[in-house]
Amino acid sequence: MPEPNLSFVDSRFRAFKLCAFGIKVGLALGAKGHIANALKTTIYPLGYWRFLPIAYLMHYAAQIEDCRILDVASPKLVSLYLASRGATDVQATDLDDKTVFSRWKVAADTLKLRNYSVSFQDARQLQFPDNHFDLVYSISVIEHIPEEGDTDALREFRRVLKPGGIAIVEVPFRRKAETIYRPYSSKGEPSPDGKPLFYERYYDSRSLNQRLSIHGMAIEKCLLLGEWLPLDPWIAARRLPRLLRAAVLPFEPLLAAVNYWAHVDDQSGRPLAALLVYRKSD
Repeated sequence: MPEPNLSFVDSRFRAFKLCAFGIKVGLALGAKGHIANALKTTIYPLGYWRFLPIAYLMHYAAQIEDCRILDVASPKLVSLYLASRGATDVQATDLDDKTVFSRWKVAADTLKLRNYSVSFQDARQLQFPDNHFDLVYSISVIEHIPEEGDTDALREFRRVLKPGGIAIVEVPFRRKAETIYRPYSSKGEPSPDGKPLFYERYYDSRSLNQRLSIHGMAIEKCLLLGEWLPLDPWIAARRLPRLLRAAVLPFEPLLAAVNYWAHVDDQSGRPLAALLVYRKSD
């Protein structure tokens, strides 16, 4: 089944365009002596799971001119790209990840992006005014917020969006919903007492509808993203030896380009994520 409104070639082109931008950012950081950040950005600009979600995000962002953008996503390379492409204002937020300052703000300053700001913010209680942004996006974030945090975050996205504004949200999707607990947090920090912590949710069609349907924000598109061959279990579960895993990192975009699909249903392949495109009511 073809990818709705974004062709196979165009989606891959957009994602690889971000990879090229990541190399540019890495070289700029390296020239300024930020070697560690330069290597991370150059070698691993775009991960396997984010390849298609970010392609769609860039597709929608390209249709909005002179926009204000809120990034509630991980990582932040795409927000740098959108700032470099002339967005009026880009706000990149995270709950407590210090790399928004030590890596992404440093990169923005290196590129002399005056329209780029970072801050620590809770997606459930954003410190921005009502009706402020044209585009809000969250890639691989709200599924990690405990209790009703995903729904609360969406309500905040609605509040800070302008009427007619767009929100793009990507979350893990499986044919059966599941709550995942691990002995470490979503930031990789170990549990203080060794007991499993809430890590993330896997959504199914029913839980998407129950948790991610918000009054005042119409879902214009819901795509399911997944893979043909089961590469995700090897990459995500840390089955590969560390050196081999490191060697695979630069090739993840290529693997995603040939193995990832976007459908309107989950009748074939192995679903991994759902991408929802919302529009705020006027």
